[in-house]
Amino acid sequence: MHLAAETTVECALRDVPAECRTLIASYLAPTDLYSRYGRCCRWMRADALNADLPQTRWGELHVAQPAPDSIVIEGAPAAKIVCIESLLERLAHPSFRSAWRAPRCHMKIVGHDPNGAVGGRDEMSFEEMRDLASEIAFGDVTSLDLSLRAIDDVDDGSDTSLDSLHSREHDDGVGSDKRSTSNRVLPRSLPWLLASILPGLIELDFTNLHGGPIHEGDYISELSLFNSTNCPNIQKIRWDNRVGGCYFVRGKDMKTLAHLRELHVDNLLADWRFDKLFAPLMNQFFDEASVIQRFFFFACNNNLERMSLKGGQYTTMEGKKVSFPQFALMRFVRQTPTLRWFRSDLSQENIEKLSRERPEICFCS
Repeated sequence: MHLAAETTVECALRDVPAECRTLIASYLAPTDLYSRYGRCCRWMRADALNADLPQTRWGELHVAQPAPDSIVIEGAPAAKIVCIESLLERLAHPSFRSAWRAPRCHMKIVGHDPNGAVGGRDEMSFEEMRDLASEIAFGDVTSLDLSLRAIDDVDDGSDTSLDSLHSREHDDGVGSDKRSTSNRVLPRSLPWLLASILPGLIELDFTNLHGGPIHEGDYISELSLFNSTNCPNIQKIRWDNRVGGCYFVRGKDMKTLAHLRELHVDNLLADWRFDKLFAPLMNQFFDEASVIQRFFFFACNNNLERMSLKGGQYTTMEGKKVSFPQFALMRFVRQTPTLRWFRSDLSQENIEKLSRERPEICFCS
């Protein structure tokens, strides 16, 4: 039955004009395109290798052993990567460089285990790792996807609601160095490596990753490693569903990114328990009567044109989650002169008020 069905599909598609088949194939995920569509017959394989398809500019980098049914798009041997040094050595190997092949401009990271699958060992010094990373730059890559599946999509039979995960993070001790799959925090070595070898990045996607700090008093998040020194051309960052400390809303992780134009941080949860030293300063953002008034992402808003901040929440000192107040959202709009598009939970009344003040801005809800 399976072979007959595939034969029927092949016969039906054979009569479709080649340009139409190319358009259809462009909507397939790369794994489906190469491992399913392209394996049906010779002419469908030729379709899959069409240079006009966007998937030809897409590639996966497996940083851990992929599942048996997964496909390594770049064609390099899949090895169990357990430390940053071995990953560096793999990237530097001629077989990987040949398999990657330009002009792949989009890199999707697969197998990045928040439980600490990528670590380090003492066989290579930091200076040696830095020198090796500088020699294996992938200059054609402009888009990096580090996103994970949404928590609701992970079906492992356990309680994976946001509230339960957040509770477990604090039960395990946010201030510890413990990397559990519940908090979905990357080991810092992986973002360091990627920032070091991708100098041409324009877009970043951290969706569904939880953010640092890991240690109390450590205000440097994963995003700060993609700075102007390593990746000076970043223009767009997406970090939807981020759970982490309040320090992030200052925007200092992105302060050096002079070309940052677009920022998406929907469903952001800013929790002072991740960075307790920042707790006394929370009122600057969330208390309208505070003597010192701060607005969201004040350290990186000089050139922001598009901002999505829908569903944002913060945790009060009593542990209650509260939506970002209307005055705080309005303050951001008024303090960002370059803003042209804003998506948020602003009320219709406040949207109308701001539209009179800033008619050049398109407000979305």
